[in-house]
Amino acid sequence: MSYVQTETKNNVLYVTLDYPEKKNGIDASLGTVLLEAIRKGNEDQGIHSIVFGSKHRAYFSSGPRPEDLITCVGENGKARLREVLHILNKCVLEIFTSPKATVALFNGYAYGGGFNIMLACDRRMALKRAKFLENFHQMGISPDLGASYLLPSIIGYENTFEMLIQGKLYTAEEGLELGLLQEVCENKKELQERLDAYLTKVSEGYLPAIAATKKLLKRHAASELKTQLALEAEELVLLFQQTEIKRRLSELV
Repeated sequence: MSYVQTETKNNVLYVTLDYPEKKNGIDASLGTVLLEAIRKGNEDQGIHSIVFGSKHRAYFSSGPRPEDLITCVGENGKARLREVLHILNKCVLEIFTSPKATVALFNGYAYGGGFNIMLACDRRMALKRAKFLENFHQMGISPDLGASYLLPSIIGYENTFEMLIQGKLYTAEEGLELGLLQEVCENKKELQERLDAYLTKVSEGYLPAIAATKKLLKRHAASELKTQLALEAEELVLLFQQTEIKRRLSELV
């Protein structure tokens, strides 16, 4: 199974998550094919934008699944945890440093790492029914996939800390107010129209100039994000050695 569908249309690469068994849960299997798709888009000289979405109406991603995270607990799970983080962190960096315009479309709920990867996009759009949740606190673990760097840069420290510690379910409208989203639409037709308008505007530019602009804007941030991803990984490895983490995750299964 591919877990990710890709389609190129009008010089836009559409990357669609399709992992129904885990409700697009983020794991090494999905991460591997997602990384391949992102790199394909980044390397294609004819593509000006990459759009990420979900094939399934109710959800964008359930994030890392507790049953998968349990396999990463303890000394025996350390290598697996590092492997998964290595793959997913590469996805984050490939999106963040992409020479293309990157857009995430949230049609339903997006939890934890499934949302955090898309924080690396240039633009985030959602249907009004979409919901967002950072549930690290309940699991007893620290943020991953760049959340500790990207969230504060987008919504500030105070709002980030509140989001991570409270474990609140945010609506799309609340996400718009915070600045997590640039657009919220009532229905799929409106979302598609606004996406098309954005992509048309991008296509009017000169692709090398778009790439150069992004490179200049993110020159320092890309290096900082890479460092922060490594720090996040080390903190998680340490926390996953604790028996308390297994207890908390077991309660969520």
